[in-house]
Amino acid sequence: MTSNHHAINSDLIAWLEDLYTVKVKGDTAFASNQWRIVKKENGKETLIDAACFIEEGFVYLQRKEPYQAGVRYEVVSPDNRRAHVLSGKAVRTLLFDDLYAYDGDDLGARCHRGETLFAVWAPTAEEVHLVIHRHTKHEKEAVHVMKRTIRGVWRMELQGEHHGLCYTYRVFVNGVWQETPDPYAASSTLNGDQSVVIDWRKIPDKAYAIPKTAITDAIIYEVHVRDFTAHLYSGVKQKGKYLGWTERDTKTPNGCTSALSYIKELGVTHVQLLPVHDFGSVDETKEPPAYNWGYDPVQHFVPEGSYVVNKHQPEARIRELKQLIDTLHQHGIGVILDVVLNHFYKIETASLEKIVPGYYFRYDDYGLLSNGTGVGNDTASERYMMRKYIIDCLLHWIRHYQVDGFRFDLMGIHDVTTMQEVSCRLREEKPSVFLYGEGWNMNTVLADKQKASINQAPQLGKRVGFFNDRFRNTVKGNIFGSLGFIHGERADVDVDNVAFVMRGSIRWEEKKKTGLFTAPSQSINYVECHDNHTLWDQLNIQGDMSLEEKRKMHRLTLVMVLTAQGVPFLHGGQEFFRTKYGVENSYNAPVWINQFDWEQREIHNENVEFLKNLIQIRKQFDGFRMQTTAVIERRFQQLAQPKDLFIFKIHKVEHKENAKDLYVLFNHTKNPRKVVLPEKGIYQVIVDGERASLIPLKTIHSNTIEVQPVSAVILYK
Repeated sequence: MTSNHHAINSDLIAWLEDLYTVKVKGDTAFASNQWRIVKKENGKETLIDAACFIEEGFVYLQRKEPYQAGVRYEVVSPDNRRAHVLSGKAVRTLLFDDLYAYDGDDLGARCHRGETLFAVWAPTAEEVHLVIHRHTKHEKEAVHVMKRTIRGVWRMELQGEHHGLCYTYRVFVNGVWQETPDPYAASSTLNGDQSVVIDWRKIPDKAYAIPKTAITDAIIYEVHVRDFTAHLYSGVKQKGKYLGWTERDTKTPNGCTSALSYIKELGVTHVQLLPVHDFGSVDETKEPPAYNWGYDPVQHFVPEGSYVVNKHQPEARIRELKQLIDTLHQHGIGVILDVVLNHFYKIETASLEKIVPGYYFRYDDYGLLSNGTGVGNDTASERYMMRKYIIDCLLHWIRHYQVDGFRFDLMGIHDVTTMQEVSCRLREEKPSVFLYGEGWNMNTVLADKQKASINQAPQLGKRVGFFNDRFRNTVKGNIFGSLGFIHGERADVDVDNVAFVMRGSIRWEEKKKTGLFTAPSQSINYVECHDNHTLWDQLNIQGDMSLEEKRKMHRLTLVMVLTAQGVPFLHGGQEFFRTKYGVENSYNAPVWINQFDWEQREIHNENVEFLKNLIQIRKQFDGFRMQTTAVIERRFQQLAQPKDLFIFKIHKVEHKENAKDLYVLFNHTKNPRKVVLPEKGIYQVIVDGERASLIPLKTIHSNTIEVQPVSAVILYK
């Protein structure tokens, strides 16, 4: 039958409940056999064979063969009102993935053999246009109709390799035109308004290999790009920018190292950068920009523009971030990116949602968005193309930026299968890749056993780590104000629990304890990070303690983090008692609250030296970096101790040249305590209260050791 123009009625709503069933909300007073559904294609209208029934106030039009995605269907009521059939819930069915999921590696824009190729997955779209944007008043935008190909991928080829070309997609889906950047774009104009074609052959690529080490050899230092150099006395010219990290030999006013030189001096092995993918809360056109941590992602493949010096040049985002990464690599320091793939800044403006509405996000049984992230949307990693998007994004950062690992924000939102596949695919690309994340059990619409939470650590294997909140809570107390081991007699702490976390939170046969983890490499040991109060601020809140008491407690936590089995994680600045002036959640607080205070680095240089030497001690003695549960079972021994002390021994490896037995003693009381070690001999002290040194601080010709209040002693024999 030939089609004429028909008006769509807003009081009649129709959608695909699944690929076989159209559901209609409207007046159901008419008989079921009077409802029709038509297919509109190439100017013609065809009646579709569908069984119709009415149930609980809804009209259903059901077929034996599935409805086709990307085809315009209209429901026609008995009184000739019409409704455009929306894609609805059908996009979230397994059959939809079976029919339309695409496994190619060519989504986005790429320059190849004299052409620029564009590809976007939009199976529910009826039409897609490629819009080329010009940037002078004499140039008009050019619109190209894209061609639908297999599995709903729309394509367009332009003659010539158009590096730097600005473009967007216009997508006609669910009866509405939507304009959006390319979700796979590698760069964009300011604030992500338009995507930009990048020919990677035109981007300098310097590959500096960092030393390949075991996961437990890593020492992670968490820093925000802007925080690190923004301070007046950072000694950096390009403050708050990617390029500020590349400046060499910078110093504070009194001659202490700062910025890159400071990280090198500390001796950490990896820097974890808070999000550097494009985020939505900061206006990139303003200088100085507003402050934000960056956990509000917009474009996951594109570097954030507010950290760029030459921000009006889309290519500069890439070049300047690569310079930061290359500089750290040149000095043997690995780079881990904090990635926020669990949600988007705003679902209404998310490119994925505009292109394939309802697919990429998680919904409950009532059709409401899941909100386990607390920001209004959860990405549906269990769906094929969201999983593909995540993996493609991570491979993009490895291949083009040579990053060394990823920290997954709210990893418990993702499903186990996705994280297993992430681990497998990324290790194929880069065997040494470092993967870990927040394993909290989030209230998302996913069965607990499917969530990539800390409870599923055994399923994820030893190559995927978790922030160990049990370690944090045992050492300093939880984020809600409870007390931990460092609080001494005031805290009711089970020393066996202290031993459990110090030995990597793994299986402990002697005590019949089940492990949180299958290997120590899964335990990311920390007492503070960018979230919540800094330790210094938490101690200020918790009670009336002197400055010296709080500093001692701080130092004790550093020793515990650096001597525990697993991976030590340090929040940048905690070594000089970092404060955020009592602000617990400083994600959008002014930069003066969040910035690295280089004056404090000068004031507390002795404590910086303490951490620096602790790091050297950890690197020197492999007993603090054991890689397997079996080795820890053999070498780690909790020793009998007086009340309120904790002592352990790391047995040396027999027949190994220069092997040493290590002894670590923690006194969390306010009084000096004497400890009698089980073996007599000559002991070399390398940590004693406020001092740490690979060169022994003193020699003790006795097995009686005195440990000062709220402090640690490390010695070897």
